[in-house]
Amino acid sequence: MSKKKAQGTNLLYQLIGEARSYDDVIIMGRGDPDFDTPAHIVAAAKNAMVNHHADYTPPEGLLALREAIAERVKRVNNIDVDPVTEVVVTNGGQEALFLMVLAVLSPGDEMIVPEPNYNTYADSLAFAGGVKVEVQTYAETDFRADPADVAAAITDRSRALLLVSPNNPAASVISPPDMQAMLDIAISKDLIILADDIYDLFVYDDFEHVSPASLPGGKERTLTLNALSKAYSMTGWRLGWIVGPADMMARVKELKAAISGGASVISQHAGIAALTGPQDAVEMMAEAYRRRRRLVLDALDAMGMKYGLPQGGQFVFADIGFTGMDSGEVAQRILTEQHVLAYPGSAFSKDRKDYLRMTFLQPEDQLIEGLERMKVAMLNMMAER
Repeated sequence: MSKKKAQGTNLLYQLIGEARSYDDVIIMGRGDPDFDTPAHIVAAAKNAMVNHHADYTPPEGLLALREAIAERVKRVNNIDVDPVTEVVVTNGGQEALFLMVLAVLSPGDEMIVPEPNYNTYADSLAFAGGVKVEVQTYAETDFRADPADVAAAITDRSRALLLVSPNNPAASVISPPDMQAMLDIAISKDLIILADDIYDLFVYDDFEHVSPASLPGGKERTLTLNALSKAYSMTGWRLGWIVGPADMMARVKELKAAISGGASVISQHAGIAALTGPQDAVEMMAEAYRRRRRLVLDALDAMGMKYGLPQGGQFVFADIGFTGMDSGEVAQRILTEQHVLAYPGSAFSKDRKDYLRMTFLQPEDQLIEGLERMKVAMLNMMAER
């Protein structure tokens, strides 16, 4: 019997497993910041290990952390929430997105999903018994989700609209006018919006991030997730949150209590330090990403590779159709032959077999080396055609 070919999330973990076997591997696929967690956050965790390590917390999280989250989403996202009834702390963004989907969708319900999009949303939809209705976006328009296409995709079974901005993997940002148009559609069709703001602090050039819950009429129908992983280089700490109207958040809290209970008390104390302490490390990382983004785009331009302009986030979604090979094969060849990990577009959307997702989450010298190695691998592939 032939071995089943890995797809989606399983394909990514298969590539990660191989990457760990190479001493000289350069990671240009995973979305893990290469910076250390800021020292004051680590210090808060050490203190919690001594003084709070055996404490249980409410399923929705420590009140002090929920208050810090409420202050943060007001300051950054212009969303007003009650920390007592409208905030739930989660085990990272991954659990947050599952809880949002499970809280909103019943078996057979449809969710409108601009594609390409983060692969775990498809996993969570399958888990909930929901149906994904894809709205395609294109590199020629920098993977902009057109509100008219979203409106055309709605049926009488549509329940929710997913808006990830900045997007993963395509790095597009929904403009303020388009976000207003998306909200108007949601209101007119009585859809719940699931908003993923995890890259909201990383927006480039003159692009602007807008949270749909910040717009008039938006909060009442929007669940918004975020996490500390990207902004504070805390991917392994597993701490995120969901905010939204109290009635929907009651269901989120109920699910959180049943599935996993409260998040790690140590991580929660670290999260309080992250949100209430100095923010200079966040600003430093954002500036580094701006420089690295430019470096990667210049290298891709020199190689003649096409891509949608990354307007935010930490990714570039680049067209490798010129190789004549499926992106899964290309990613495998680059990894095996040149020890560079990039993610195949097919892991994010079955229709994106001509794309690779690359990150700029490595020091500049490693990015340059990784891109040179990728170029060698692709030239070899083209020479074989």
